[in-house]
Amino acid sequence: QMARGWAVLLAASFGLVSLWSTTSPFFVRLLAAVGLASGVGFLIALSAPSGIARFQHAAEEEFTRRVSSTVERIQQSMDTPEWKQLAQKVPSLDTWNDESEAAMRSIPDHTASLLPALLALESLAALALGWGIFQRLSPVKIGPPLSPLTEFRFNDQLVWGVAVGATLCLLPAFAEGRTAGLNLLVFFGVLYLIRGLGVLAWIARGRYAVIVILSLIPQVCIMLGVLALALGLGDTWLDLRRRAKAS
Repeated sequence: QMARGWAVLLAASFGLVSLWSTTSPFFVRLLAAVGLASGVGFLIALSAPSGIARFQHAAEEEFTRRVSSTVERIQQSMDTPEWKQLAQKVPSLDTWNDESEAAMRSIPDHTASLLPALLALESLAALALGWGIFQRLSPVKIGPPLSPLTEFRFNDQLVWGVAVGATLCLLPAFAEGRTAGLNLLVFFGVLYLIRGLGVLAWIARGRYAVIVILSLIPQVCIMLGVLALALGLGDTWLDLRRRAKAS
């Protein structure tokens, strides 16, 4: 019920924002719709008895169900003769599976408090996917198509979201707002990570296959993520793509 209610609320918010400002860029509409839906959802949660705690409890149950289902499928695959034969040749695989299972079981305890940020990011992705599919299938255009990743950018003032999140997380005086700070860091951090990937794709001249192949290597994937985040944040001041066009 919560998922269906959020979907309706998000779609209605995006419709209202699109009607209110038909000339706004698509990403501005996305942020406004998610912000409006989040505000209304927060008010609904406050008006309900133990609303915030109930949302968090529901999130923990959902994450636990998903993790349990994943672990169950992994255990079923480990019981197959093919896996047992492979494990005999490479004994470290069993240890790796045990560590992975323990890490997955700890996910609900750490991610339930990040539900607002994760839900906002999923909502942005869902709206962008729906917009892209509609633009491709419908003969009636209701707005500009999505730009390629190499052109992805947003208002530089959003860097204050990262600054506020870091302040709430790092300063002891704001210890009570640490959860809110973590949500801000996750949300805006992912946005700047995607912006950094756009800069990387622009540097690679749109060769997305290179980035995808590099991301398949675990060690390189971490380095690539750190580099993309640094480029995304640095692009706030450097704006390499716009400077290149101007020159």
